[in-house]
Amino acid sequence: MDIEFGTYHHSTKEASDALRKNAEKIFTSLMYRVYASDSRLEILDAGCGLGFLTSVASKCFPNSIVTAADIFEHNSLSEATYVKALENMKALGIESRVTLLRHDLTESLNLDSRFDLAISNLVFHNLGKKRFLGYESVFKSLKPGGILILGDLFPHIEKDTEFLNRFGTIEQQEGDSDAGKWSYRVIMVKKR
Repeated sequence: MDIEFGTYHHSTKEASDALRKNAEKIFTSLMYRVYASDSRLEILDAGCGLGFLTSVASKCFPNSIVTAADIFEHNSLSEATYVKALENMKALGIESRVTLLRHDLTESLNLDSRFDLAISNLVFHNLGKKRFLGYESVFKSLKPGGILILGDLFPHIEKDTEFLNRFGTIEQQEGDSDAGKWSYRVIMVKKR
């Protein structure tokens, strides 16, 4: 069974794979900055798509469990179906540590203060102004002191960082701030 994480909209397979390779390096570095590899964490992959970040987190933290949430019905990632995500988890051998959850991130997860770490890649910019509801839902699900690592395109970075600062402290920002408003950036926020 082949593992396929899909092609991002407005992209090619090659460009999507290159972006994921870069994202994996950045996310891995940031996750290891705050947690040891033998940590037993509860992790939320917010907008998991076909499970790319779920696979990265599972590899980094083999003693942890991941809840991978997505609506599995969108055009921003080709072939992003629940069945394909489950097939990827099985092919990676991590299905026993991953729970796939069909969920709209703009609504409450009803899992308050459960997760140590939340991760998300190229999800929230697709939500427009509703992304703030999504941020709030994710922060609500984090334990106090929990970490959100968010990789995305931030067309209005000032509005996003101002909103994120309401819930926590921005610990780290990666990416080229001079590359234009649609440049890829990764932000790490520690919940208060």
